[in-house]
Amino acid sequence: MLLLHMKQNILRQHKALSHIVSEHFEEEVEFLQQLVRANSANTYTADTSPANVPIEAEVATIIVEKMQQLDWQPELHGVSSQRQNVLCTLSGTEPAGRTLILTIHMDTVPASSSYTRDPWGAEIDGRRLYGVGVADAKAQIAAFVYAVRALQIADVALAGTIKLAFVVDEETGACSPYGTRFLLERGLLDGDAAIVGEPGESKIAVGHRGVYRFKIRTRGEAVHTGLKEWEFKTRGHNATIDMARIIQALSTCELPHIPSAAFPDRKSVLTFPTLLQGGGGINIVPESCEAYGDARLLPHISAEQIRATITRSLAPLALSYELEEIAYIPAVETSPDAPIVEALSRSIKDVTGKSLRLEGAGPACDGWMFSTRGIQTICGYGAECGGVHGADEWVDLDSLRSVTEIYARTVLRYLSRLTT
Repeated sequence: MLLLHMKQNILRQHKALSHIVSEHFEEEVEFLQQLVRANSANTYTADTSPANVPIEAEVATIIVEKMQQLDWQPELHGVSSQRQNVLCTLSGTEPAGRTLILTIHMDTVPASSSYTRDPWGAEIDGRRLYGVGVADAKAQIAAFVYAVRALQIADVALAGTIKLAFVVDEETGACSPYGTRFLLERGLLDGDAAIVGEPGESKIAVGHRGVYRFKIRTRGEAVHTGLKEWEFKTRGHNATIDMARIIQALSTCELPHIPSAAFPDRKSVLTFPTLLQGGGGINIVPESCEAYGDARLLPHISAEQIRATITRSLAPLALSYELEEIAYIPAVETSPDAPIVEALSRSIKDVTGKSLRLEGAGPACDGWMFSTRGIQTICGYGAECGGVHGADEWVDLDSLRSVTEIYARTVLRYLSRLTT
């Protein structure tokens, strides 16, 4: 009888959450607009990102102020005072209960030059809110905060603990030592499961492909293009010509292929170059050329395999070059039977009536940092959106309201003594 009463109580709490989320949604949208208007564009790459530039500082301040208004106890932890991660722990009633991490990054990509609206205007048109980073991923910051707020208003006594973590420097390639990794390596962000709030509501991302980023440098000899020595090729060597040959060779490079159930019909792919720089003047033979490359990998493919594939493809050219590894992120996947996957799937079904496919994401995120530490991780589920990493990025407000409720129900399911 007691068990039946507890189940009925949880069901009532689920229903109450829908009303609470709707009642406070206007406030949530205003909070999201504040976040969007705070420019946190990250223009750096993984090898150039600085520790002392306050890229996300204004966003962190807005989040901390909101949490303090809600009588929470946020903490700031970072590699420097300029790049602080926001961490907030709300303890459950049982010390041995589960811990669920709700996390996403505060930085965004730079605004596209093709924007037709103010990138930081947070303008609402119809049922869409526009602005750089609104979907990736400030909408999910707002949804996480207001999902937990709804649980608080509903006076839900959770057996387990919630950890909210809003981190810096993800957009440089999901490999930064300043954000999620900083918190994990210092023992500040342990848990049983994590939801990484990457956007998109068409599937539950139960993993993501891996990433191998690298730089190739060729060397030449600089000489004035007007000199006789260059005319007769007794001096000078054009480093960009060597790079052109490398580009051509890698354009047909085939990466190892290991099929994965989490990534149906997907494959590993190499893109080179993605960034290219060479030469020092219009009348100087280029003495150096640098080009960055990006490989997206299916599970069980190592950095060593990718390096070997690149060097094998370039060997017939008999060129001198330098290959530098910028970052390696392994592909990861979480079992479809994991409790956090089940909790999110059932909550989506309850709110939307849809049964979403379980599939790995093409882009990577900080999810691998949790997965490789044995933390069951959702690598993406968020609001319906468009224009991500492009022009006129938007998020659908009706979807945001639904996702906020879904997050709240998921937390309740995962951290309750009973699952319903």
